[in-house]
Amino acid sequence: MNDFIEKLKSRSPLIHNITNMVTINDVANIELACGARPIMAMAPQEMDEVTGICDGLNLNIGTPSEERFEAMRIAARMAEKKNIPIVLDLVGVGVSRFRMDFVMSLLDEVHVDVIKGNLSEVKAVMEHGRCDGGVEVTDTADESDAKALACRAALRYGCICVITGETDYVAELCDEAGCYDNNESSLMSTDAMSTDATGTGVMDNCVVNAVALDADGYTHNYRVGSITGGHPMMKRVTGTGCMLSGLICAFVAADCDDKYGAVTAALSCMKSAGGLAASDMAEHGRETNSCYFIKPGNAAYRDRLIDAVYHICDGDYELM
Repeated sequence: MNDFIEKLKSRSPLIHNITNMVTINDVANIELACGARPIMAMAPQEMDEVTGICDGLNLNIGTPSEERFEAMRIAARMAEKKNIPIVLDLVGVGVSRFRMDFVMSLLDEVHVDVIKGNLSEVKAVMEHGRCDGGVEVTDTADESDAKALACRAALRYGCICVITGETDYVAELCDEAGCYDNNESSLMSTDAMSTDATGTGVMDNCVVNAVALDADGYTHNYRVGSITGGHPMMKRVTGTGCMLSGLICAFVAADCDDKYGAVTAALSCMKSAGGLAASDMAEHGRETNSCYFIKPGNAAYRDRLIDAVYHICDGDYELM
């Protein structure tokens, strides 16, 4: 991960975010924390000009409107024209036909480099179904099924697919010769992960081989990874997923030559930050016994999460 952080710091990519209005400030701050430069333009009238000067485009459908969707279409066309990487966050895609129709039309029109969602959101896109739990995950799947879903999405849309949760899964179609780190393949195999005492995710090997059949019985090769870590407090803060999308876009924009590696580095950074933030909050919560002291809660955790990303990317923590 450190190599990707160094590229991110040296290139300081300019990221155009058309993102969730609930979390727009946190997305901007976490991109600043990692060394990127955010811009949050949303008016359709300036999309060509703004996107054209940026290094990455982050699209988030969490608070949809006709005007915002039109802005996303214009920006995505310009990004594709200029070979600028696009990250699409499927927030609540199955909540309404309005969101689903937009995502389907966008994916038909332009190539998206990374699609990201929780298990229910990615499943909804693949099956054109609904997410009855709103933006929360309501479906369950074991590791093998989650990886298979990520692989199917990566194949269908020709992109990297990220499924987020307690364990994050990432998959990329990789049929080209010489794509892998080695020549061995195993059916839906996974990388080795460990977790340190603070709950931060540590990657032992985030690039592995997987082989899966498509609906027509053809065999395809994939790179598949899983990232563990983080902390349950991440669920108590709105927008951690939106922040992650901004982080992914920043990492990918800084290293377009290895987008899969950049995505896994961003996922590991966020998981690590989640664990470090919780550890720091617990430590500070023990500093006083005053009955007037309000112990840190989810608001403090959000700030520490952003701080943790800042310190990880500033080299204050040695991570694999």
